[in-house]
Amino acid sequence: MLSVLCFALGGLVGWAASRGSTSVQRVWPIILRTQILLTSATLSLVAAWRLTSAGQLLGPVVLAGGLWVLFVASVLTRKDHSTGQAGLEGWAASPNSGFWVVPAATAFAGPAGTMVAVLANVANSAWGAVCVHLMRRDAPIRQRRATTWVDQSPLVASVVGLLMHLAGHAPSSTKEVLTLAGPLLAFSGSALFAGSILHPHNVATVRTPHAFRRLAWLSAVRIAYFVVVALLWRSVPVAVVAALSGLGAPSFQPIQLAVLYGYRSGVVTAAVRWGWFAAPIGLGLAALVR
Repeated sequence: MLSVLCFALGGLVGWAASRGSTSVQRVWPIILRTQILLTSATLSLVAAWRLTSAGQLLGPVVLAGGLWVLFVASVLTRKDHSTGQAGLEGWAASPNSGFWVVPAATAFAGPAGTMVAVLANVANSAWGAVCVHLMRRDAPIRQRRATTWVDQSPLVASVVGLLMHLAGHAPSSTKEVLTLAGPLLAFSGSALFAGSILHPHNVATVRTPHAFRRLAWLSAVRIAYFVVVALLWRSVPVAVVAALSGLGAPSFQPIQLAVLYGYRSGVVTAAVRWGWFAAPIGLGLAALVR
C-alpha cells in the first residue's frame, strides 16, 4: 500500500514539475542525473555488498539475460537508426526492473523478492553500461565527458559493492536500505517518469505506425522470455520477479534518457502509454506463482 501511495504522490509531483517554468525544463537533465546517483547507484552498491554466496546471482543473471535478448533483437532490426537509438528502443521494451519490479516484488515476496529484484539490477549493470555508452556516443545532444561517471555510476557502484563484499560482510543495518527501496523508487521513479512524459521534447515526438509495430514486436520477445522463466523456475522469488518483468509497467528510464540525450523515438513515447496493458496480468501471474 505504501508503494502504491508513493507511486501516486510521485506522479503528482512529476506532473506539477512539467507544468513549471522553462527554468524547470532546463534543469531537468540535472534532476535526472541526481536521481541516478541517489537511487540506482546506491541500491546497486548495497545489493552487491550484501551478497552471501555466488549462487544468489544465478537467478538474477538469468533475469538479466532477457535484456540482452531484447538488445540484440532491437539492434538487428534497427534499419537506418543508429545503434544508440536501437539500444534506447530495446530499453523502452524492457522490464521496469527498478521502479516497478522492486516495489511489486517486495509486496509479493517480501525481503527475498526485494533482494532478487535488486540483484537483477546489479546483473543488469553491464547491459545498462553498454546501452548508455552507445546512447552517449550516438546522442543528438553532445554529451560532456564529465557526465560519463554519473551516467555509468550504477556499474561503478556494483563493482565497488562487490569489492566491499570481498573485504567483509555488510552490516545488518544495510537491510533497511533494501526495505525502504521499494517506496523510495516508487516515488522518485514515477515523479521523473511523469515529468519526462510531459517534457516538451517528448510531447513533440511523433508516434508512427512503424513505431507501434516495432514496440509490439519487441514487447512480444520480452513477454515470451520472462513468462517461460516464471513458469519453469523453481525459486519463488525469482519466478515472481520474472512474472513482474515480463508482464509489467513500461520502463521509466527511456523516456527520461530521450530528454537527456536528445533522441526523438516514437517507440519510446508509445511505450510509456501502451506499455501498461500487461501490468494487471503480471500482477495476477505473480500472485499465482508465489
